[in-house]
Amino acid sequence: MAANRWQRAVALVCVASLLITSCTALRSVAIPKGESPPAWSDVKVGDRVVVTTRTEKKTFTVTAVEANALAGKGVRVPYADMMTLNVKYIRKGATTAVVIAIVFTILAFASASEIVDDVAEAVAAP
Repeated sequence: MAANRWQRAVALVCVASLLITSCTALRSVAIPKGESPPAWSDVKVGDRVVVTTRTEKKTFTVTAVEANALAGKGVRVPYADMMTLNVKYIRKGATTAVVIAIVFTILAFASASEIVDDVAEAVAAP
C-alpha cells in the first residue's frame, strides 16, 4: 500500500517538473528606431523572442542582432516591421519557490499517509 503511494508521489513530482519547466515570462523590449546599430543589451544571441509584426507573430531564437533587424534560423525581422518585441526569460525565483513548495507538499502527504497507516494498524491490532 505504501509503495503505491510513493509511486504516485514520484509520478506527481515528474509531472510537476515538466509543468514547471515552462515557468517563463515575457519582458517587453523597446524597438530601436533609425539605421544605427542597436545599443541595447536587452536582446542577445541565444535569446528566445516573440515578435509581432503588422501581419503575423513570430517566435524564434536570435542567431544575430543586426543593425536593422533581428535574425533567427530561417527568420529575419526588420525593426521597422516590428509592432512589439518581447524576450522570454525563466523566472528563477518563482520557479525555485514552486519546486520547493511541490516537493514539500508531496513529502508532507507521504508522511501523513504513513502516519495514518501506522495508526490504522495500531487500532486494528488486537
